[in-house]
Amino acid sequence: MNKYIFLILVAIVLWYENTYSTPLHSPRILLLDSVKIKTSAPTTVKPTTSDTTKVEKRQVRFSPVRELQMDIDALLGASELSNSNIGVAVLAIENGEYFFRRNETKNYIPASTLKALTTAAALEILGKDFRYSTKIYLDGEPTKNGEFVGNVIVRGVGDPTMSSYFFPDPLEILEDLAQKLDSLGIRSIRGNIIADDSYFDNNYYASGWAYDDMMYPYSAQVSALSFADNKVDFQIYPSSAIGQLSKITMSPDNTYIHVVNKVLTAPSDSPEILIPYRDPISNSIELRGKIPMEAKGVGEIIGSKLSVTIDNPTLYFLNLFKQTLEKHGIRIRGALFNIDDWNMKISYNLLQPICEHTSPPLSEIIAVINKFSHNLCAEMLLKTIGKETTGIGSFAKGIEQVKKFAIRQGIPSDNINIVDGSGLSRLNLISPQNQVTLLSSVYRSDKRDVFLESLATPGAQGTLRGRMTQSRAEKNVKAKTGSMNNVSAICGYITTRDQEPLAFSIIANGFTVPENIIHNLQDLICMRLASFTRK
Repeated sequence: MNKYIFLILVAIVLWYENTYSTPLHSPRILLLDSVKIKTSAPTTVKPTTSDTTKVEKRQVRFSPVRELQMDIDALLGASELSNSNIGVAVLAIENGEYFFRRNETKNYIPASTLKALTTAAALEILGKDFRYSTKIYLDGEPTKNGEFVGNVIVRGVGDPTMSSYFFPDPLEILEDLAQKLDSLGIRSIRGNIIADDSYFDNNYYASGWAYDDMMYPYSAQVSALSFADNKVDFQIYPSSAIGQLSKITMSPDNTYIHVVNKVLTAPSDSPEILIPYRDPISNSIELRGKIPMEAKGVGEIIGSKLSVTIDNPTLYFLNLFKQTLEKHGIRIRGALFNIDDWNMKISYNLLQPICEHTSPPLSEIIAVINKFSHNLCAEMLLKTIGKETTGIGSFAKGIEQVKKFAIRQGIPSDNINIVDGSGLSRLNLISPQNQVTLLSSVYRSDKRDVFLESLATPGAQGTLRGRMTQSRAEKNVKAKTGSMNNVSAICGYITTRDQEPLAFSIIANGFTVPENIIHNLQDLICMRLASFTRK
């Protein structure tokens, strides 16, 4: 788009945003040249002028909706976007009128906007008050000398909330569980600690996830026993001298992860380069690169944070639990077992749980999923849907139920392709029209308030924190965003100046411009919609 035209369009939107003393919608006037030719006067009369042409201006008034469409068309007409695939649908929820449509029935990779479908399905299938309950059982009896002879069993049920997104320090959860064993007078355990993660199947990854992503937190392994988002956080600090190895701390601190430090301290004007490497079936993490020597204040060194996923979340949980028990002075004489390696059936009907940890309700879980685009939570929720409805906690069974939900919302199952719950896979496909159909249906249901509260808002914590601020859209947009290489999407709700609710979806695939240009396009469309009035 010619930069001058773009600036004019931005100015139009901002003018709408800031004009309150007059109606927002001044009908656009199209000037048409109407040419009238005057015939010459008779030859006996000297003409004052020879054939003259007068231009008269005729006003053509567009409807407010048509003017809106013209403005959005102009924004989408940027020359930089000519090689991109962009689909847009804007629906007036109350009367079913489409304010704008372009490529609305074509399927696109939705990225994380797919989470809107996953969380809406969970609300209907599981209910807003659904909670997870992780329980600990003792298969044996404590003796008088404080020694417990038997096994400690941790039964996981897919709880995704043992993380800093839900608790200031998730290690406090393990502390509470260990405290219960301590309160029973147990000083040692002559037996094993067994983790039962059979609530989910053993498939850690959904179809279409990239191999290169497996070490990054947005691609963490999906397990029925998860802790700290199945990752470790490294804080990397420069040493006191250039060329020396950096200093690294790990959280949560544990012996399950082996760290190989190859990060060197570089001069202060050097660029920071931090490259993690972990083999997908290993928990040896190598950190490479360099960190500049910089100071903030006197004696305070700036560090950099880097997060890396771990392999086998169940054993990760057990290692941290054992570590916490030992901190409480409880000695473990046995081994740590995943249920798959135990090879003995556990009869829970003969056991009583000695303690349990209960998660926050689903309403809070989907708020984290949608506001912060939490992939692991979304995938665990998808498998939970499958487990609670069919008895099988798998991607396939969860997707089966989500598709049935989509059909009930008016979305034909053969019009979409779903392979995960988070939108991480590029095999997911959905159209803008199907997204606004979903959003409209949820808005008209009794799940509306909970779902709306779960979405991100401009200026607040979440994926829209730095977008559309100081505009009318800031208080009138609730949305789910999605982003991956060459994919950017946003869908949700907008309240117009007339307090009319709109459902919208904007999906861009295949663009080669910087993503912030696509964000600007999306934001300008949202700002224009928030300022719309029929008056």
